[in-house]
Amino acid sequence: MTRTTRRRFLAATAGATVGASLLATPATAQAGGGAGGTGDGGRSGDAVDLSAWFANTENVGEVVDARGQSSVEVAVGTSGNGGSFAFDPVAVRIDPGTTVVWTWTGEGGTHNVAAKDGSFTSEYYGSTGETFEHAFADPGVVRYSCVPHEAMGMKGAVVVGDADVTLGGGGGGGAGGDTDDAGETPTQPEETYDGWLANTDNYHALVDRRGESEVVVEVGAEGNGGQLAFDPPAMRVDPGTTVVWEWVGDLAYDVADPDLGFHSEQVAGAGHRFAVQFDGDGLSTYECTEYGDEGMRGVVVVGDGPTTRFSTLGYSVVGGSAVVLGAPFLYAFREHFRNITSSE
Repeated sequence: MTRTTRRRFLAATAGATVGASLLATPATAQAGGGAGGTGDGGRSGDAVDLSAWFANTENVGEVVDARGQSSVEVAVGTSGNGGSFAFDPVAVRIDPGTTVVWTWTGEGGTHNVAAKDGSFTSEYYGSTGETFEHAFADPGVVRYSCVPHEAMGMKGAVVVGDADVTLGGGGGGGAGGDTDDAGETPTQPEETYDGWLANTDNYHALVDRRGESEVVVEVGAEGNGGQLAFDPPAMRVDPGTTVVWEWVGDLAYDVADPDLGFHSEQVAGAGHRFAVQFDGDGLSTYECTEYGDEGMRGVVVVGDGPTTRFSTLGYSVVGGSAVVLGAPFLYAFREHFRNITSSE
């Protein structure tokens, strides 16, 4: 059984027409017989090596033994992996039939919980107390992650039954023994887009958000010494994707790409939204004009992105809302094009 609670809409106040296009579609939880799969060590004695899975997860040390409990809670967005990008406990052992309840801390921006075998997927949540639950019926080992932050190490595992597992370092056996920390502190990638993200301390990887028609970027997330970050700061999307920037911090922010020519209002107030639909193949390098020099910058790579040849990127500002006024406002920009050169 999979169930989500307190359904959260990511963008719903941009007017009748625009609002319909920005309304986030709830993720569909996939029922896999309630099991989560048995392919990863379903039989007792079949050791499953999780060391590669947790290679960049800095806070994994043991498999917590929670057998004997009908329900087990896992916190989402605890301290780890360069911010509030961890599950706690990271790895947990349960009895078949136990329900795992993931509870959001409200830290680290927006997260989800998605099984690598596709047996369950939660919606994206960011508020304290949001929950998602899944009952595990069959023995086995199920790997899962927060999709936007997987590259940063935000991963977990549920061991159902007596399957033998190792976490690396010679520990973490069937009873969930201690192991050496197999994780690594995330470092900034070599690619900084001509130095644009060189000073952005929450940039650890280009997050792949292809396959999604609308993508939310949090404005004012924790990073760069305060509520001074976009989350995620760098991502790749498909042509035609609408990127919705949603204010979560307490300061006055804006979103601006001087080269492309789009610029939101500079406002304070959680819930304010600004949206741009991208087309073609190209690159948008944007910032908060007030705090860009402190690292509050972002990148959207669209399609194949910049190449050694000139590439055309189109965009249209499709709408936004100011919750302070309680009314939608629309932008009259038409599609605009520019040529860009490679930064990769």
